[in-house]
Amino acid sequence: MGGGPPESKVVREIGRPGDKAARLCALAWLLAVVTPLIASQLIRLHQHGALGWIAWDYAGRLAALAIAAAIPAARAVAFRSERVRISIPEIGLWIAGLSVIERVGQPLRVVVNAAFPGTVFGSYPRPSGWLYMFDLIFGLALVALIEEIVFRRCLGEVLRLWLGGRGSIIVVSSLLFGACHWWTGLGNVMMAALIGAGLMLMLQRSVALWPVVLAHDLVDLVAFA
Repeated sequence: MGGGPPESKVVREIGRPGDKAARLCALAWLLAVVTPLIASQLIRLHQHGALGWIAWDYAGRLAALAIAAAIPAARAVAFRSERVRISIPEIGLWIAGLSVIERVGQPLRVVVNAAFPGTVFGSYPRPSGWLYMFDLIFGLALVALIEEIVFRRCLGEVLRLWLGGRGSIIVVSSLLFGACHWWTGLGNVMMAALIGAGLMLMLQRSVALWPVVLAHDLVDLVAFA
């Protein structure tokens, strides 16, 4: 089974579990990275056109990426290069399995959102023409890249400092990933948490991030296309 990077390498990057200063430092840079994502969500809710909504969405994600690149401790985690530990056929199985879970779970998402309409604060825009194709190709790839860097790689390493156990990292990271979809309704929050758990488990198997980014992108492509 694939594990995390060697302990000595992780310690050099962000510290050892139990080190209070390292934990607080890691939490601080994680909050700095996440802040533009939350800010763009709030601004998007007040956009009435697809172009404005998408522009603010991209801005928040690119700002998060820039902040991760600017902070040395965050950069060491976010852009760390790892050797993939799983085979191409296994990557395909993960993608297929996650896509099936996403499709099968859609009726539950709709039912839960209908039962709790007060939890739905907005919806994804429906662009047309060139903007639709651009967002479908570039936008979904950007979403997959940023969310995997932030919620799987960065959040996973910070939770390693605070929690340690792989199982607890999967549970907490998936709940926080679901919570980041707060504005889309309780049903979508539940689905995002479920998919997030699968993606974190895949990362723990793969170690390298790119297969998980690919899986996220293709699952979203199936959902949105």
